Amino acid sequence: MSDGKWQVRRVAAEEYATALRGIEQSAEAPVSFLQSPLYGRLQEKDGKAVVYFVAAQADATVACGLAVKYTAPLGMSFLYCPYGPAAQAWSTGLMAAFRDFFRPVARELGCAFVRLDAATDDFASVVRPISNRLAKTASLQPRAEWMLDIGPDENDLWMAFHKHARYNIRLAERARAETTVYKPAEAPLDDFFGLMQTTGGRDSFGIFDKSYYESYLSAMSEDEGFMVVCRIDGVPVAAALFVTYDGQAHYVFAGSSDDYRKIAPAYTVIWTALQEARRRGCTLFNFGGIVDDVKGHDLAGVTAFKRRFGGYELRHPNPTDIVVKPLLYFAFTVYKHLR
Repeated sequence: MSDGKWQVRRVAAEEYATALRGIEQSAEAPVSFLQSPLYGRLQEKDGKAVVYFVAAQADATVACGLAVKYTAPLGMSFLYCPYGPAAQAWSTGLMAAFRDFFRPVARELGCAFVRLDAATDDFASVVRPISNRLAKTASLQPRAEWMLDIGPDENDLWMAFHKHARYNIRLAERARAETTVYKPAEAPLDDFFGLMQTTGGRDSFGIFDKSYYESYLSAMSEDEGFMVVCRIDGVPVAAALFVTYDGQAHYVFAGSSDDYRKIAPAYTVIWTALQEARRRGCTLFNFGGIVDDVKGHDLAGVTAFKRRFGGYELRHPNPTDIVVKPLLYFAFTVYKHLR
């Protein structure tokens, strides 16, 4: 589209899934589940518009992605492509083609801008990454995630844990804690949601409606994820939902009871999940967001918890915004800088 070498087109979910499988086989890094067909289905179930697209050069697919329509302050809407698009390799030509493709699509959907979250700085000459202040929108994914290679021997993984993690897991064992791994269709939603409510109230963060988690579970196949619930004396005390995709297990949602906090059963939930992920053939465990320069230190406690299992930090550069409606976008930037 930009110079005849690139072609970007909108496709149906089925064609996108096929294209993404091809990209996964040649991409240097695993593709995030936020670009998976599962995530697209989840957003559609939540009532959001999802745009699936494929980029080709000389009739060969080189990139693809999905973008979700979100609302923004001042009554605006925008498209966001979380941790994507997925590409074999990046170039300024490819980014220019995405810019040409998205402008008419965004206008059709009434969006003021399009936010692409690809992990590359190669296209800075085409569009510059946004500032940290502008990046602080609720839908933006964390700029840093905590990752763990779970390929090593299980005993080596155990010994790499911080001593506090090993202590808490053993403490739960002495308390006769029992963990159960559930298929999505069999997961105890009421127990899980109750723990989410308790955690949200205790730690002062918002949670989704129960129907949202129900949609998550109903959209997931057995191969796409699982839930782990820890019980002590038959009472649910901690639970978490995990999504598996492209060799990664993602730690998505978690909750715990106010009871037995000295035992810290969340450590046992993670240890069980690591073992289940290995059984499913995953080689990476993605703990999700940690403290970063954009979100600030709101995740300090969660970050300390995740680091105790060993691993490393994966940093994401700020995304780039393709501006479609300049006046609205300018008003949006002013609003964000004044907050």
